[in-house]
Order: sequence, then structure tokens, then C-alpha cells
Amino acid sequence: MKKFEYKIYQIPHIMLKKELDDLGSLGWCLVYYSQDEESIFKREINLATGKDPKILNDQFSDEITLETIKK
Repeated sequence: MKKFEYKIYQIPHIMLKKELDDLGSLGWCLVYYSQDEESIFKREINLATGKDPKILNDQFSDEITLETIKK
């Protein structure tokens, strides 16, 4: 199963192309852009195989929560 991590940014329209190019080169895909300049990006996570929960937990970003996605 594929896993993704998400980031939320406020990107001013003037900086949009440069920011999109920079994030795209790091593997981030734009999935949402609103008129108030809020952007949501996602990228696939490569999961390590193993049974150590610490290793698996360290692979996920703490930058976003389900509550943040819902707002």
C-alpha cells in the first residue's frame, strides 16, 4: 500500500512558480490551491521494511495532523 505525507503552505501568488518548482524537485505534488493562497502538497513515503516501530514512526512528518487537513 502506498503511503503519503502532506504539507500545508501559504504561498503568495507572486512566488508561486518558484515555490512550485522547488517543491516539485523535492518530490512534492500540489493537490490543492485556494484563492487565499493556501496550498496542500503530498509526496509518497518510502517505508522501511522491518518490525521496529521507532523506525516506522520516524518516517512520518509531524508537520500536519488530521485536524489541520479538515480545516
